[in-house]
Amino acid sequence: MSPLEIELDPLRAAGPVLLGASFEEAGRMLAVWGTPRPYAPYPGAEPLDWRLMGSGVDVHVFCGSAGVVQTVVIYRDFDVEPRARVFLLGMDVFSTPAEQVITELRARYEVEVEQGDCDLVVPGLSIGMSRSTVPCPDDDQETIDRYTCFESVLIAGPGYYDPPPRPRNGAS
Repeated sequence: MSPLEIELDPLRAAGPVLLGASFEEAGRMLAVWGTPRPYAPYPGAEPLDWRLMGSGVDVHVFCGSAGVVQTVVIYRDFDVEPRARVFLLGMDVFSTPAEQVITELRARYEVEVEQGDCDLVVPGLSIGMSRSTVPCPDDDQETIDRYTCFESVLIAGPGYYDPPPRPRNGAS
């Protein structure tokens, strides 16, 4: 079986899951990749989101109280052989070294990097990526390799990473 290929379309979609789609539509779209489950933020709450887990790439589709897809977060499960590849601008974000992803994105966009290159935000694309803290140089090579690439990617609509509006002069 060939791996699933998920193309991120910044400001628009993660594969077939469209930003702005209704909760019901999002469930149908996500079903292309497996069996999604409605997700509630706490026991007894109304399900507001979708989760898809166990395919080597886990997905959380956030709809929230708005009832439409606001963000899609895709996580790489390093304990399972991935059955999906996630592409952003031609780069496989879970197998391309993070330093290379950062360099290529910086060549085209404003990029904010924090936590020693473990968190990355591209505000103009409303994309965020993260990885665990890089291990010590004296760790074994397998451990070091595990932390070389990003582990999660978030895609959102325009303005997701914009700073909150500042109050006008005299406003409280």
